[in-house]
Amino acid sequence: MDDLAALVSAILRSRRIKNRLVILCEGDLLPVGTGGPPSPQTYRRLEAMPDANFYKACVPNDWQGDRLPQFFSCGGRSQVIQVYQALLEEHRLASETSYLTPDKLYALVDLDIQANEMPEGYPWRTTEDVHATLYENGLIKGDPDAGHRIWVTALVHKEAFFFLPATEAVWRDETSAFFDGAPLALRNVHTAIAQRLTTDADLARHLHVVKKRVGRFEAGAALTCVDGDTLCTSWLAAAQSATDDNAYDGLVRALLAVAKVKPLWSKILPNPRWEADMRADHFREQLALIIGGSIAKLAPEAHPLAGFFAWLKPRR
Repeated sequence: MDDLAALVSAILRSRRIKNRLVILCEGDLLPVGTGGPPSPQTYRRLEAMPDANFYKACVPNDWQGDRLPQFFSCGGRSQVIQVYQALLEEHRLASETSYLTPDKLYALVDLDIQANEMPEGYPWRTTEDVHATLYENGLIKGDPDAGHRIWVTALVHKEAFFFLPATEAVWRDETSAFFDGAPLALRNVHTAIAQRLTTDADLARHLHVVKKRVGRFEAGAALTCVDGDTLCTSWLAAAQSATDDNAYDGLVRALLAVAKVKPLWSKILPNPRWEADMRADHFREQLALIIGGSIAKLAPEAHPLAGFFAWLKPRR
């Protein structure tokens, strides 16, 4: 039995999913060792993986008790989609031994730069098609169709949510993070993210996707997307001349839909006075949970993840 098959079996046999939403997301898989698949109890560790833990922290504060969703890390984006398909198929074949409620099964995968094919028969052909249907200017568009079971993040990947302007108060008031040797200023991070566009090989390979995606944002009218250099230069110029916070916020959402931020996230460090007491990776894990907790308090129209959970709430 391979890792994905073992995970599918463990999810279906987990009593924790009975009558609950199940949300599959990206993150490390538990390997199948020589002793056989891990037990369902061991798979509870998947809910503590960074992606699952962050999304769990984003669940709105008014969701209580046994109606909270169960999150499972399932590997990379294509593996999450495979697990989604396999869960439905295995449940169909042996529903009497499954605790899954198929109508409560969802997945949340990264947008990323390149598109990923969706399962055969799914209403949308690629992750890019799903994104174009779900979002407008980086926020959820209207009331999404009930056919959306595999959601794509509004931004390029999970870490991009950490740097939306809506998180500024958290960075300012609840953390003591340092970036490039100085106390973190969110606009300085945005500038660094834009500057990385000039060396992003993935962006260069998938420029046609990036150009079309940027064009779906109102801010895209101010951006030139001939290559990474022109996108960087035009974004910096537009950000410098933004007339108000709303205009700047729109530019940031467009940027974070195409620019990778994981390399910069890894450069965020605790206050140097704390370094002897706290490892940097543990510090960032705690930061992610603080930011997730702040998202849980936001109105659905203020943040795409708040909108996602608001859409899910009546489907619990």
